Formats: sequence, C-alpha cells, structure tokens
Amino acid sequence: MSAGNATATVWTPVCRACGARNPGTWSRCPACGGVQVLDGPRVAPAPSDGGGVWRFRDALPPVRHEVTMGEGGTPLVPCARLAARTGVAEVLVKNETVNPTLSFKDRAMALGVSLARDAGAPGVVAASTGNTAVSAAAYAARAELPCRLYCAAAAAGSAKLRIAAAYGATVEPVDGDFSSAHAAAAGLEADGWFPLTTTFRNPYLAAAHRTVALEIYEQTGWSVPDWVLVPVGAGPLLVGAYEGFCALVDAGRIPRPPRMVAVQVDACSPLADAWRAGAATVTAACPRPTVAGAIADPLRGYEDEGLITLEAVHASGGLAASVPDEAVLEAVHDLAHHEGLLVEPAAAAPLAALVALTRDGTVAPDARVVLVATGHGAKE
Repeated sequence: MSAGNATATVWTPVCRACGARNPGTWSRCPACGGVQVLDGPRVAPAPSDGGGVWRFRDALPPVRHEVTMGEGGTPLVPCARLAARTGVAEVLVKNETVNPTLSFKDRAMALGVSLARDAGAPGVVAASTGNTAVSAAAYAARAELPCRLYCAAAAAGSAKLRIAAAYGATVEPVDGDFSSAHAAAAGLEADGWFPLTTTFRNPYLAAAHRTVALEIYEQTGWSVPDWVLVPVGAGPLLVGAYEGFCALVDAGRIPRPPRMVAVQVDACSPLADAWRAGAATVTAACPRPTVAGAIADPLRGYEDEGLITLEAVHASGGLAASVPDEAVLEAVHDLAHHEGLLVEPAAAAPLAALVALTRDGTVAPDARVVLVATGHGAKE
C-alpha cells in the first residue's frame, strides 16, 4: 500500500433519476434511491510508476492510500488459431485471469477498498457469485478491513466462496439467487459498511475498468480494435472500458471507440433480451441453471442499472447478445486446447458470441477483435 494523490478533480455521484449531486456518497441516491453515476474528468494519462491500477492514477478517482496487489497489466494474447477458426483477421484475448485473485474484479477491488479505507468504513460488504467474493476478501485482508459476503444459498459451498472464507471473510448464504444476495448486502450499508457489489450500486467501481482500455491501447501499438466483446452481468466492466476508450478519443489519440458487445448466456440474459426487443427498459430475468453462473445476474430490483450498459453499447455502435451453454462449453474447450488459455465458462462466452457474429456477417472478415477473458478456470 502506498500514499496516493488526492488533489485531483473531485468526482461527484449524480443521480440518473432526480439529477441530485451527492458528494461523499457511495451507493444509491439518498434522496430518491436512484442509481448514480460519476461526474468526473475523462482522462487518458500516460502510465506512471505506480503499482497496479494506480499506474493510471490520473484516470481514477483520487484516494489517500492506494491499496494494490499488482492487479492490472494483464497480457493481450494474439490467438491466430481462434482467428482462423472464426474467420476474422485478428483475435486478441485480454487475459484478465492472471490478476492476483485470477479475475478482472481485482481492478475494482483495488479502487473500492482504497476508498473504503479513506471513508473510515467499519468494513466492506458485497453480494457475489464467486469472483467478487474472492477479490473483495483478498483486498480487504490486505487493507485489514472486515469483509462480509452474501451469496445465494446454492452457491455457499462453491470453491470460490471457500477461497473467500480462507482470506478471513464472513460468508452469509441467503435464500434465492444473486439478486436476493444483492438486496441482503445492501441492507448492511445502513451501518456504514462500504459496498463492493460489482453491479452499479457503487458508482465508483466501474471507473477502475477504464484501465483495461488504456492497457489495450498500449498493447495494440497505440491503436484501437474494431470490436471488444465482454461477458456481462450488470456490465460495469464494459462501461468502464468504454469510458476509457472515450477518454482516448477525447485526447485525440484514437478516432473512435471500438464497438462494444455485451455478452450474456441464454439462461439469464436481461440485457440481451432488452436489446433484441428494442426496449427502453430492462426487465428482470427468470434465470435457469447455467454453466456461466458468474454472469447470471437477473437484475431483479435494480433493472435501471442495466440501462447504463445498454447506453454504452448503443453509443459505441455495438450490440448485446446471448449464447447457449453448449456454445460456451465449446468455447472453453477451444481456448484451452488451441490457445492454452484455461478460463471459466463465463469468460469464454465472448468467443462463443464471436463465432455466432461472424457466422451471421455482423463481424466482418477483416475485423480486429478483442475478447475479454474475465476469470480463470482454476477456481471452477
């Protein structure tokens, strides 16, 4: 942990429902309960000598104490065999599985736990299907903060939650699905616990994922891919990455952001369903069992958060899609057998979507495509 720069422009949560500006808040609007987004600078800085995501500290909300375990800086892996199999010019995998706790969540947790320390929170709390739980528990331990995790009862014995408990976190099973756990975790915020649930409940966490875009820009030789495919539940990874690309546009470094694709599974696809229907609202899903539990978020009770992701998809000229479990498992096989990348099923969903999008002509043969691999298969 190191001291950070807290003198940068103030980032202020703004309610999307009533327009209230609520500095010093970390969750929903205190006036109306609406979802908040950050009003802050959109900066694409040159990398500094900081550790972890703090290498791009000027692109992030400022903190007084930077908590890090060396997250970020993940490789962008050329996958020529996948390019040949899908029929596009280039496929690159942004391998987030090599973060300290083996998932992309470490970026958000580095920022979130740093903010929790600055706020003097008594602890951190999250709802999780697994990856957030592991990451929140590890970073909380690093910062010497208590961590309480809520999960669906059916997931309580999973390997990921056993790992989280090994870091010293308290795991609280609740009846129902992820949305039920989401509601239970929200209840602890009234006691001052800092929210780390990785939907858009905490308006700050998505900003950490701007660093994904800034790294891709470096790793592609200061250029931009045509498409970026991201597995999503609620979608803060996609939104944060899109904002990072937009910062590069604002700085005049790239002409346009890539087209962003929000990838879900057929068994739980509230965003893809809304996109296909051309709906102005998102309807909560009734999830079925799926191999890709890491992105099986019904959005029940916080459907308005899904609109943030769909707006980013629309603004980029992208789309939202869903894929069947069978295609996901085939993609897991192809990533492992043909490229040496072992990922959890949710992380393989973008490859399954790319296969479908090239087959129907949406993605052209000359395209340059980045697939974001979000979690390692070792935790499954």
